[in-house]
Amino acid sequence: MPHSLFTANMKLADLVLSNFSLLYVFPRFGIKLGFGEATVQQICQQNNISTPLFLLVCNVYTHSEYLPEKKTLTEIPLDDLTAYLTNSHKDYLEIRIPQIINELLSITENRHRNMFDKFCEKYIADVVEHFNYEEKLVFPYISSLLSGEKSKNYSIEEFEKNHSDIEESLTDLKNIIIKYLPPDAGAHESQNILVDLFLLENDLNKHTLLENKILVSLVERIEKNIK
Repeated sequence: MPHSLFTANMKLADLVLSNFSLLYVFPRFGIKLGFGEATVQQICQQNNISTPLFLLVCNVYTHSEYLPEKKTLTEIPLDDLTAYLTNSHKDYLEIRIPQIINELLSITENRHRNMFDKFCEKYIADVVEHFNYEEKLVFPYISSLLSGEKSKNYSIEEFEKNHSDIEESLTDLKNIIIKYLPPDAGAHESQNILVDLFLLENDLNKHTLLENKILVSLVERIEKNIK
């Protein structure tokens, strides 16, 4: 498939064939497999999804250098974007991260179990804190902006300053597994965990890009228009 941007008239199945990692993205929009020959536009209409937002997310996840043009940004509903980001947080915390941790601990010897336990507990705590900051402060602030209210005590600039990096710890965990996982741990299981970690890390990188480059840009535009 040519490396061109996805469009509304493309079959949704072709997007998956072009980039299998979109299988993680679709459920966050409420899209399930079994869409047959339907196009992106048709599926978005059936599920009450913003087609420009859906295409933006899919293109960000597929094309490494892609950033939308200003015209595309004007078509993105900000409240739908925050809803997608919130669904992503739920996916990470309830499915993706617990699955990897359970797989890891299931093949870890007792003498290494304590080290991995502590690392995983710390990582989950950091992720929860990161997401809570967004969901309890940033996203409500954005909702207020969309209602025409502008806070005197907060701006999206504060979000940029305090937006921590939760991907770095995954790099540390990958290094620990590669270097220190016991030799008698199942090779197949260890490889699967590492693959899942690489996929999660890439997913989180794209998630962060959506927040830093798309969300911030949209909010800044609204802030300038509210006196």
